[in-house]
Amino acid sequence: MDFVKRLKEINLSVGIGEASHITGASLTQIRYWEKKALIKSFQREAGGNKRFTFPNLAKIVLIKSLIDEGYTLAKAAELLAAHRHQADRVKVIANALVEVEDGPEESIFHFGQIANDPNYDIIARVTDSKTTFCKVKHEG
Repeated sequence: MDFVKRLKEINLSVGIGEASHITGASLTQIRYWEKKALIKSFQREAGGNKRFTFPNLAKIVLIKSLIDEGYTLAKAAELLAAHRHQADRVKVIANALVEVEDGPEESIFHFGQIANDPNYDIIARVTDSKTTFCKVKHEG
């Protein structure tokens, strides 16, 4: 069972009122942030209510938290963009994974052959307290 794939397949969304209730942001704030293209809603059918997905709820919470901490909306938008950029980079790294081995004490992430040294693979050994990257002889 691919947990992440199943999560992505869940078509969970809430209306703007529920989004406001869940996140603590006002309806006015949510509408304004949508107008500024910081968040995005969709409509299931023509003339239907605005709906917000879980990723958009997370963005609303982040923006609201930053504003509550004293950041301006412009700075919150900048930090949101930086966060999105970091998340995109993590996705690229995750997509490079060839295999993951879970053991009782550590997980081993196989990233495949090193581009400039194809005789070796790169792996990451991850425990609860540290991550170590290693170069290992390529098998195959």
